[in-house]
Amino acid sequence: MNDDASIGSRLRRLMEEQELGENELARRTGVPQPTIHRILKGASKSPRISNLEKLANALGTTASYLAHGDVLPQRAGLNEVSNHDSTASMSGPSGLPFPNVLATVATAGVHRLAKAKPAPPTYHYPLLRWTQAAAILQSYSAAESVDLRVEPSGFQTKGTGFWLEVKGDAMAAPTGVAPSLPEGTMVLFDSDEPAIPGKLVLATIPDSQGATFRKLIEESGQRYLKPLNPSYPLILLDKTSEIIAVALEARTRL
Repeated sequence: MNDDASIGSRLRRLMEEQELGENELARRTGVPQPTIHRILKGASKSPRISNLEKLANALGTTASYLAHGDVLPQRAGLNEVSNHDSTASMSGPSGLPFPNVLATVATAGVHRLAKAKPAPPTYHYPLLRWTQAAAILQSYSAAESVDLRVEPSGFQTKGTGFWLEVKGDAMAAPTGVAPSLPEGTMVLFDSDEPAIPGKLVLATIPDSQGATFRKLIEESGQRYLKPLNPSYPLILLDKTSEIIAVALEARTRL
């Protein structure tokens, strides 16, 4: 058995050894960042085996090690290539390297051209219900639902990232006015993105069980939540209100 006392401590040690943060590990595995955070903090003591297998594969270990601390398997370094193989693949009869050859490098079974451009990173975030979003800062349990859908994005969030699907027409601007976010639009939010006037934000307001999505504006030193649809009224953002997150990306499914 390994000396690490918990799933979270074993996962954290492997992440630190490989210099991986929560968002990068989530991008590589498809496991939502809030789920990884809960495992690291010990809030999720019995993660789903499917998530453990994804994390283990990305970290070069086994789900059994993460779950129980079983002895780590021996594994070759990702960049290990024998001297014989590397010389033979790039040299001529004399043993000298061929000139002007674009070598194909084999690394841990993955073949890539030396001059090939890396694919842009993709990150995965959970699609939450509006009631879940209202409590996301108090508890990461909102991201642990068995039926939770995960959606990709090219944006890397600074804090907790999650998607919401716009309900109603309060954020649907008049024709020809941008941005316009009609019902059904998918919006990615970041809990740590600075909430400054002009940004589209998610907030809690008194007497509302869910979250409210509006544009943050400031007039005469007072902040308001402004709908993109002028048919809806301004909402005063007072001391009992709280901004949960800021919108980063929006897309509409056709």
